Amino acid sequence: SFDLQIPGAGQGAFTSGCTAQFPGHSSGDFDCDNHFGGCNSKASCARLPEVLRGACEWRFDWFHWLEHAGKTNNPFVDFRRVRCPEQLTHLSGSVPVDDGDFPIADLACHARV
Repeated sequence: SFDLQIPGAGQGAFTSGCTAQFPGHSSGDFDCDNHFGGCNSKASCARLPEVLRGACEWRFDWFHWLEHAGKTNNPFVDFRRVRCPEQLTHLSGSVPVDDGDFPIADLACHARV
């Protein structure tokens, strides 16, 4: 299981990162003062910085936030481990010991047209 990090969806216990990145906004602007769950309506997304509003609204338009008996589950996904991209290993300076056991990600086969 994993969590999706979506603007406006709640910051949990980590409430200082967004305010550091977007000066002039209060912590509550990033989750509508609801740290665990976030904004409860699409209109509430207006509190977020403009650059993040589209992603917040996506929660309600595509992800259908809270439409099923007041709950939303993370979507089902198919995934497999791949070799760490060079862009990440270059930045981190770290390569998993077993990285060579996994295929290189073919991003072209996942591109949307």
